[in-house]
Amino acid sequence: MRTRIGALLVAVAAGLAAASDGQIVFSERSEAGQLWANLSLTYLRVGEPYLPMVIGVQNLSGETLELNRASFRLIGPDGRRFPMADLKTLRKSYEKSTIDRRIMTTNGIPADVWYRQRRLRESNFFPDVNQSRRATVIDRVTLRRGDGIVDLIYFEAPTGLALGTPFALEVLPEGWEAPLRLRLILG
Repeated sequence: MRTRIGALLVAVAAGLAAASDGQIVFSERSEAGQLWANLSLTYLRVGEPYLPMVIGVQNLSGETLELNRASFRLIGPDGRRFPMADLKTLRKSYEKSTIDRRIMTTNGIPADVWYRQRRLRESNFFPDVNQSRRATVIDRVTLRRGDGIVDLIYFEAPTGLALGTPFALEVLPEGWEAPLRLRLILG
C-alpha cells in the first residue's frame, strides 16, 4: 500500500494524470499528437525480462501518420534505447502475455471516447494466440487527424530499471521529425 501511495505522489509531482480507480497514467501532448502510458501492468512486471505497457497514441496533426513496430521504444535510465520486443522471441521466452492481456487496463486513456466517435483504429502488435478472434498481428496503423490507438506493447526490460528510477517512452511515427517523449517513473 505504501508503494502505491508513493507511486501516486510521484505521478502527481511529475504532472501525470491518475485515473479515477487509482491506476497510474502518464500523458504528454504536443501540437502533433498525444501519448498516454498506463503503468498498472508495468508495475507488476518490474524484474521480468520483458516490460508490458498499455500505450495510447492520438494524431493531432493535420498530416496522416503511420505507426509501426519501429515507432515505439523505451529509453532506459542509462540512455540506451530499447525497441519493441520481437513477437516470436517474446512468445518463446515469456509466459505471462495471456495473463497480462486479461489484467491490462486502459483506464485514463480515452479509448472509449475514440471508440464511440469511430476514431479508435485497430492495432494488435502482440496478439493473444489463445483468442482466435484477436490472433492476427496488426502492426501497421494509419491515423488521420483525431484518430487514436490503444494497445498492449512489450519492450525488452531496460538495463538498470528499478522502482523510482526514471526512464522514458518515445514514439516516432513515420513522417514526424521529432518524437513524442514521455518521462516515466515506477513507484
